[in-house]
Amino acid sequence: MKVRLLPLAISAAIAMPGVALAEGPTVYGKLNVSYEMVDVDYGYDVDLDGDPLGDRNTSADRWELISNSSRLGVKGDAAVNDSLKAIYQIEFGLSADGDGSTWSNRDRFVGLAGNFGTFQVGNFDSPLKKSQGKIDQFNDLAGDLQYIFLGDNRVSDVLQYSTPAMGGFQANLAFMPGEQYDDGLDENTIPADTNGEEKDGPADAFSTSVTFTQDMIYAALAYDSEVASTAYYGVDPEFALLSDGAYYDTLRLTGVITLDALQLGAMYQQAETSDSDIDGDLEQDGFLLSASFKISQIVLKGQYGATTLSDNDADEDFDAEQLAFGVDYLLSKQTTLFGYYNMLAYEADFDGAEEQTKDNLGVGIVHNF
Repeated sequence: MKVRLLPLAISAAIAMPGVALAEGPTVYGKLNVSYEMVDVDYGYDVDLDGDPLGDRNTSADRWELISNSSRLGVKGDAAVNDSLKAIYQIEFGLSADGDGSTWSNRDRFVGLAGNFGTFQVGNFDSPLKKSQGKIDQFNDLAGDLQYIFLGDNRVSDVLQYSTPAMGGFQANLAFMPGEQYDDGLDENTIPADTNGEEKDGPADAFSTSVTFTQDMIYAALAYDSEVASTAYYGVDPEFALLSDGAYYDTLRLTGVITLDALQLGAMYQQAETSDSDIDGDLEQDGFLLSASFKISQIVLKGQYGATTLSDNDADEDFDAEQLAFGVDYLLSKQTTLFGYYNMLAYEADFDGAEEQTKDNLGVGIVHNF
């Protein structure tokens, strides 16, 4: 009787962390699920004309079971010769709580690696996003820095070269063709250019970073040019996107220092809409501070961030603020229990604007395999 080995091999890989199939890829994943009380305050009664639900309450709360960027993937490499290997990764996001789409696209690429460094093509996190390192203590949760900062992008149609690490330094350069046809009709492109010239070049946008890692220090300087990003304003999903996919030039500086059980991090960022963008003259400035302290199996952590997005055309500012603290309990290298609280607040400075807030209080479990 023939035995079907592939399903058995996959099952065995899932049962043990990072197990590689014989002469094949490594199957890996992460399940991150939390049970949370979510309290939102829109700051005003939302009146949507024609909405069959009528006026909405200013504030509301509910309990939720949330899947926090859970994922499943395969990755690996294959020797081409003694000095060159092919590398690849295919990763899917999954909904562990059953809400929404079961599968979504995450990092996926193919490339070559050797003494010259690494070259890869596909869809994956930009160098600017990756430059944050481990500063975000609440990554993937409601306290993720993406909710107040521009630039946390997983970019598509990207070609990237990374140098070998030399003396702790490594450089990364990614560029992306716009893949737009120049038909002379500005309204056919999203985002569009003010001059009606669509992005049809070989490298219409780029993202680059230089990182330094040595002993207790991590530092990074990163820059985006003409990269589409989204700015959030407000917690009501009907009005949350102030700038959806405008092109931005972004500069980010990150530093993390680890002193035995104590880790301290700081990040500063400036961003502005690119010259070719039609979304107005927008600028964002912001900073993030984070800290964690490990006591045996317990990790105490906290984080504070603030940004201001200025609409220079309208002479208006939009402020975002984030405060989070929590505790992790490390059951093993694979499994962590956690509890946390996060507060998000958004406020515009024009007359009649009210502060909007979102509070998350929850407990959860993370398992890596």
